[in-house]
Amino acid sequence: MRVPFYPVAAILALFFLASCSSTNPRYIHNPAVYNASFFRQQGDFKLSGAFAANPNNLFSDMDLDSSQDSKDKNLGFDVQAAVAVTDHFMIQVAGMRRFEKDRFNDDDLLDANKSSKINYTRSMIDVGAGFYTAMGASQKVYFNGIFGAGFGSSKSTDKGSPTERNRYYDYNFVKYHITPSFNFFFSDNARLSVAPQFSLMTSSNIKTNYTEDEQARVGYNTLPNKNKVFFEPSLLFQAGFPNVSWMKFDVGMNFATNPLSSKSNEDAPPTVYENRDLRSRKFLLSLGLSFYPFEGKRK
Repeated sequence: MRVPFYPVAAILALFFLASCSSTNPRYIHNPAVYNASFFRQQGDFKLSGAFAANPNNLFSDMDLDSSQDSKDKNLGFDVQAAVAVTDHFMIQVAGMRRFEKDRFNDDDLLDANKSSKINYTRSMIDVGAGFYTAMGASQKVYFNGIFGAGFGSSKSTDKGSPTERNRYYDYNFVKYHITPSFNFFFSDNARLSVAPQFSLMTSSNIKTNYTEDEQARVGYNTLPNKNKVFFEPSLLFQAGFPNVSWMKFDVGMNFATNPLSSKSNEDAPPTVYENRDLRSRKFLLSLGLSFYPFEGKRK
């Protein structure tokens, strides 16, 4: 039996259009500035502070024009401390604060030609412990291995323009991470740390006024009772100053992706959007200072 061509073509066209539909992305994760500790002996201590932002939108205007579909801002700050308890064991602590904005030309919840604005505020306190050891007799390269957990909260507001709706989505999270790193001591005033971090995030205490249908459309229905995996590689370069060994200037590149996130689901009904899964902010550039009060005093 031969199937008529036009009905089949129409069904395929409808399926294609449904699979191409998308929502404005929602973000559940933002990378922390990498807490690099260049330790070589017991008693080493560091205190750091850094400003972090996506350089592409740091000074951009949030107003949209006709040539743009969206704009975003992503910035914040981090404070960190670490101490070498023994010649091979260390502990770390850090705090993070992020402020994020997304502005879209379309409103994916009202299905109307109106704009929407989503604001996020995130905070996290991270604690970790691990070891460090020299690789080779030259002691120019050290390996660090850190196990840690971050305890934080995320709050977001979602508004249409004009303000015909006002949604929020708040939750607490715990982010467990394993951070191996390689520290290269090129000289007393130049060193580099490379770290591929692997993280697992769990969420709890979710509070929202999104409807169940709205949560399904934007992907928030995938957050409860489901762990999120992130891969967060980082680079941090420290530059010192002559005769000021206790202070270093930091430049960091901090990346993040959720590799197990589904971008599409061919078996899902058309009402489930292609980009429904939740995302991570992908990149932050960090600039800061690190202070090593005991460096150079125990040689």
